[in-house]
Amino acid sequence: MSAASGWSLPMPDCKHSKLERLLTQLKQARHRQLLLISGEQDWTYKAVQRLFPTLAGSALVLSQHTELPGACWPEHLHQVLGQEYSSVVYDLYSGLLPNKLAAAAGTVQAGGLLILLAPDLSQWHSWCDPALERWLSYNETAQSSPYLQRWQHLLGSNSVWQISQAQGDLLPQHYNAPHAALDTHEQQNALIQLTEHLTQPAPGPVLLSADRGRGKSSLLGKLAADLPALSFILCAQQRRAVHNSFVHLGAALGEPVTDKLNQLANLRFMPPDQLLAQRPDCDVLLVDEAAAIPVPMLMSLLNAYPKVVFSSTLIGYEGNGRGYTLRFARQLEHTHPQRLNLSLSQPIRYSEQDPLEARLRQLFALDCDYQKSPAPSAPLLFDSLSGAQLAADEETLSQVFALLVLAHYQTSVNDLRQLLDSPHNRLYLARQQGCVVAVCLLKLEGGFDAQLSRDIAATTRRPAGHLMAQQLAQLTGNPALAQRLGARIVRIAVSPQQQGQNIGSQLLCFAEQQLSGQVDYFGSSFGCNAQLLRFWQRHQYRPIKLGFKQDKASGEFAVLVIKPVTDKIALEPLQHWFKHLWFHQLGELYRDFPCALVTELCKTLPHNTPDALLLQQLAYFASTPAGEQQIAALLHELIRCHPSLLDRLSASSQVTMIRLLLQRHPPKVLEDTVSLATKKQRQAALRSIVTEVHAEINLNPELLHRPAGQP
Repeated sequence: MSAASGWSLPMPDCKHSKLERLLTQLKQARHRQLLLISGEQDWTYKAVQRLFPTLAGSALVLSQHTELPGACWPEHLHQVLGQEYSSVVYDLYSGLLPNKLAAAAGTVQAGGLLILLAPDLSQWHSWCDPALERWLSYNETAQSSPYLQRWQHLLGSNSVWQISQAQGDLLPQHYNAPHAALDTHEQQNALIQLTEHLTQPAPGPVLLSADRGRGKSSLLGKLAADLPALSFILCAQQRRAVHNSFVHLGAALGEPVTDKLNQLANLRFMPPDQLLAQRPDCDVLLVDEAAAIPVPMLMSLLNAYPKVVFSSTLIGYEGNGRGYTLRFARQLEHTHPQRLNLSLSQPIRYSEQDPLEARLRQLFALDCDYQKSPAPSAPLLFDSLSGAQLAADEETLSQVFALLVLAHYQTSVNDLRQLLDSPHNRLYLARQQGCVVAVCLLKLEGGFDAQLSRDIAATTRRPAGHLMAQQLAQLTGNPALAQRLGARIVRIAVSPQQQGQNIGSQLLCFAEQQLSGQVDYFGSSFGCNAQLLRFWQRHQYRPIKLGFKQDKASGEFAVLVIKPVTDKIALEPLQHWFKHLWFHQLGELYRDFPCALVTELCKTLPHNTPDALLLQQLAYFASTPAGEQQIAALLHELIRCHPSLLDRLSASSQVTMIRLLLQRHPPKVLEDTVSLATKKQRQAALRSIVTEVHAEINLNPELLHRPAGQP
């Protein structure tokens, strides 16, 4: 009989059911398990309370519904990370938020359960998940969720512990796993290596990495206990995330530890912003969950303290863990060859082959690791996939998501749902010998009606998503730009083994061809650096906006580039306004930009009509000695009018122009790169630049008439 007819499963108390036996066996194996309680919403709430009458006092219950005792719905992951619970209840009727669920699942102790309250699996293909709207932009509608359908398939094809309103008790009779003892040999070896390294006179930084549950935080507490003569500062975004470190130090000292304790013996907690503001002394700085801290801040911590241990979860849920591996860790490879790399693979909080960990890795695609290496000479084949097609092809999904993770420094488990469930996404692939070697992800934006476009331009409306379309309309206050349909390139990723073979460019051209009749322009936004800018410049994408704040993870400013494909988008006014803002802020907000990036950006800017007076003054100063201030004013104005002239100068002249005249650095700051300490040296350098510029214009007068972006 179906659930709809009113039949319901009796709700036995845990101590009177085989669930009690299963949990005993699970605890003996030091494993964790996923339990799905499925049925109508009210039924699942009553079932979990009947099965686990004391759950509210010992477990984390995540739900937005007050029917569940002790329920909470924290907005920020740091409120969950770093803690441990006997079990976790997650109410899918409150919405499946991958980041929240993944973070909560990592807090389940050995012998515990992750309990999902959900509709019957047979209904997931048509179930309206309340969280689905989070993955939709304005004007997007979705009748189903490919992400949920993938979960439905994965959970249905594997033996999941389940109690169902429709089908009754689907639990196994036994959980067969050997009794497992706690194995700490790997952690002890890591502790010995850490101790030996940090007691050297001038050790390099330590990079300690592992998946969750491997005992990184406890290792930091044991380190402080083993080196009582040294003072330690433990740095993390949240005090509760490092509670385990204090617990293990307290255990070694025989002292009790409370949740609000900020200092114990030689270990003191401080958040990173407070630490950098006060710069207190310590022998060793311990940075826990370093992947959750912006890379520029990590660099400041490294420069401020001689002995630093950076501990982090590499497969994590903080959202910027890839920034840690892609940028910070790689940078240390070149700057600190004496660093110590340590990794922990042996679980501490639970035993190996943990069923819950295996299930989560599969559901969240945490194990996707790009290992393919087809022959470089193999022909390229291009195609496109919808979210539903990708969700149904696990092998392709693994390759695609692995490439997307490799290509970007901010990736979380939320991104997989965004990839699969957004109807306006367009995904294009390049394959060699059946393997995905490149991915191009685009999102359609804009196409608003006239009234909403006026509201967007007036900044009184901000419809969800459509970031590029809104920025275009607000740059010059032109509402017509919000009415145009654009395609934003979210990400391009190429296999590391296939990079440098023009595959990314070919895939981008393929994607443009597929959408060229549907959109008025293409665009992209990315962390501005010279290498990326050159790539987009080669494909006729022009910068029209540079952010006013640095990205917290990368330390870079975001740049927006566009490429019109119809005459409905006028690029020239957007470029001219960008040029004004660029030169206005170059001496303040962007004064630390590398010279190569400044030159690359200037190459993209439009030229003014040649000014006869400027050219006359240039010819005059090229043959007649003039004062520093006069020459500086002339050169500054020439570059503003004809920015690509900068690229024609010698390397030393570029540095002088950029650092001294455009970014307005004091001459003393430049002594390490150019000799400008005295007035005589500055005059000589500027006169040399005048001579160079004059010669270039005489040899290539077309430089003054060249459109933006042309070589």
